[in-house]
Amino acid sequence: MVSPHFIAVSRLRVAFTIFFLGSTIAAGLPDITHARKELLTAEEKDLLHRAEQIHLETLALSSHGPLDAGSITKTVSTRFERLGYRIVTDSGQPHEVTVKVKCEELKTWEGTGRSGGDADMMDAAVRLWKGPACQLTYRFGTRWADWRHEVRTPFNNPQEAAQKAGQTDAGAYSIAALTQQLQTDPFPYLLAADWGQSARLIKALDESGATVTQKQAVIGLLGQMLAVDAIPRLTASLKDPDPTVVQSASTALGTIGHEDGIPALLALFKTGTPDQHRAAAAGLGRLAPLHPNSGIVPTLIAALPAESVPNQIIIVRALGKTTDRQVLGPLKTLHRSILKQARSDSSPETKELLASLGIALDGFDGVHTEE
Repeated sequence: MVSPHFIAVSRLRVAFTIFFLGSTIAAGLPDITHARKELLTAEEKDLLHRAEQIHLETLALSSHGPLDAGSITKTVSTRFERLGYRIVTDSGQPHEVTVKVKCEELKTWEGTGRSGGDADMMDAAVRLWKGPACQLTYRFGTRWADWRHEVRTPFNNPQEAAQKAGQTDAGAYSIAALTQQLQTDPFPYLLAADWGQSARLIKALDESGATVTQKQAVIGLLGQMLAVDAIPRLTASLKDPDPTVVQSASTALGTIGHEDGIPALLALFKTGTPDQHRAAAAGLGRLAPLHPNSGIVPTLIAALPAESVPNQIIIVRALGKTTDRQVLGPLKTLHRSILKQARSDSSPETKELLASLGIALDGFDGVHTEE
C-alpha cells in the first residue's frame, strides 16, 4: 500500500512541474530554463553575468549580394545601449561577448544546434520560414553559444511585398522592414535573461517609452529566471494600470515561488479590481503548494463559494495542487452544488469547473467518487 507521505510528495512534485510549464506557456516566450539548454562552467556563467561590452557584427544580404548594414547596426546598438550595454564594432576593442546579427532577404538556414530543441525538427517554424529574417547568435570566450533568435517580417514573399509598397528593390525593402522589426523585438531582453542579468531587466521596466508588450516580455523572463531580486519591482507592477501587466506580474511572482511575493498578492486578491483579483488568484495558486502555512489556502477557501465560475476554476486548481486536507470539505461542497447545476447548465465554463473539481478531488484518494 502506498503511504500517505509518498502520495503527498508525489502530488507536490506534480504541482512543481505544472507550475514551471505553465509559466513558460503563459509568458509566450522561449523557455530559457529548458532541460536541453547547454551546460556552462562556473567561469562561463560568471563571464556572461558580468558582460557589459558587446562586440557587434552585422550583415545585410539581398538575393543579389551584400547591402549596407548601417541601419541594422544603429538599431541593434541603440536597443542594447538602452539596457546599459556598451557597443564596440572593432573586435580588437575590449569586450566580453560578440553578438552577430545576419539579416537576409531570403533566410538561409544554418543547421541544427548542439543541444537540440524544437528548432531542429523538420516541421519547425524556424526551418519552414524562407522569407526575410534576421538570425541572432553570440560568441563568448572561445566558442559560439548554442543560443539563437530569429526576427521576421510580417510578409514571407519580399518581391510581392515590395511591389505592393511601390518599391522596386525587394532586397532593400526587406532589410528596411527587418530593421523596423528589430526596433521592438525582445532580443535584448532575451539575451540579458540568457546571461543571467536580472538587474538589467528590472531596470528595463522603468525604461521611458516601454510598451505594454515589452513590459510583459521582461516580466515573463524575470519569472522564468526565478529572479528573487525582482520581487520588489514585480510587486510594484501589480499596481500597473494595464491589466495584462498585472496578470504577467502575478504569474511571475507565482513562478518565482518565493514567500516574499505572498503579501502583495493576498492584498490584491482581497482589495483589487475584478481583473486584479483574478490575476492575484492565479499567482496565489502557484504559491499555495509551496507555502502551506502562509495563509493562502484559508483565504482561497473563504473566497471560493462567492467567486465567479472562471475564478472558481482558478482557485479549485490551486487548492487541488496542495496537500492540505482542509480543502476537501469546501471542494466536496462545491462539487455537489455544481453537479446539481450541471443538470440544467451545460455551459463550457460549468463543464470545465466540474472537470477541475474532479481532478482536484482525485488527488485526495479519489474522494469525489462517493458523491
